[in-house]
Amino acid sequence: MSIVSGIDSTLLILGTGITVAICIAAGLAIKKIRATAKANHDKITADQIRILRCVQKIPIDTKGESNYHGTVIASTPRPKDTDCIHGRSNISESLRALAEKYFLDEITLATADGLLLASSHGTPAADDIARNCEIYNSNPRARPPGIILFGMEHKGSSLVGVVKTKDPFIQEPGQELICETIDILNWWI
Repeated sequence: MSIVSGIDSTLLILGTGITVAICIAAGLAIKKIRATAKANHDKITADQIRILRCVQKIPIDTKGESNYHGTVIASTPRPKDTDCIHGRSNISESLRALAEKYFLDEITLATADGLLLASSHGTPAADDIARNCEIYNSNPRARPPGIILFGMEHKGSSLVGVVKTKDPFIQEPGQELICETIDILNWWI
């Protein structure tokens, strides 16, 4: 065996082979770590609270039916077949009919800066209206307990709908409710 600059060629070949093997092992380890991270990222974890809320929002025709978690849920009442516009003398009566139709406690319409436009129940406190409009303007996805907030445009003005309900599982306004609210606005204003 010949000596190249003081190092035996066998040792040089052996060192190169070990270095290549370490690089291959490191590459395989990195690939496995990335695959595991991607699998964990793509894996859907069930949030039990959200599952129950989604299941409870689905109307069920029979009372006392259980969902796939074994929790007994009551049926969500379907909207009444009510005309909220015709036969009403003002916008407040139309909003009252809308609240009764969707089994809501109260619905209030206000400008985006918190000025009362109309309500289904008398005159709500100005502080409450302003606070709810501010909550909606700062975060349209915010959901205070028992209150549903939604925005809409009417004749170039931004409006906020404030719905009060006792049902804690209703978190979003239905598209039908928003459309009927816009129809009421178009009829009266």
